[in-house]
Amino acid sequence: MPQAGRGIPPGFLRLLPTLIPLALLVLALVLPGHMFQSDQTASRVGLGPAAWPRAMLMGMAVFAALWIARDIWVLSAAGRKPTLSIPVEDTPYHFGKAIIGLIMIVAYGWLLPKIGFATATAIFILVWCLFGGLRNLLVVVPVTLIGTIALLWLFMGLALMPLPRGAGVFDNFSIWLLRATGIY
Repeated sequence: MPQAGRGIPPGFLRLLPTLIPLALLVLALVLPGHMFQSDQTASRVGLGPAAWPRAMLMGMAVFAALWIARDIWVLSAAGRKPTLSIPVEDTPYHFGKAIIGLIMIVAYGWLLPKIGFATATAIFILVWCLFGGLRNLLVVVPVTLIGTIALLWLFMGLALMPLPRGAGVFDNFSIWLLRATGIY
């Protein structure tokens, strides 16, 4: 069984894996003060567009602090090294699948203004599940629908982000869906 931290030179470099979460923690705590410099007042309805990045940074701060605490605990034990290590792959990496995944992400971004956030997200989640090997439609369809509506609520309902509704029929569908879910 491989030990975490093997191959790290002794001395100061041995502490480098612990300095990474420390740097992430500092960034997560400093960056919110430099984001969204604006003279606009915050909306009283919903959280506003700054909520999502701030939540991500706070999450990063919490997990970096947990990582630091764990490494300090591990380092305090005699003869132990930091927990940062290279993961061992169970199966070979498929560059073809990675390229297709990247193309899907680019296509998603390209389709957003044309077919709208709701439709593009539903198609993306559906294709991503199928591409990932999930074939049971009794699982794929609910995951697609629940995931799309949850993301609509998160971004448009809670964070009040104006996401693309699409053009023509897709705009009408997006408005109907936003009204049906109570976002509009």
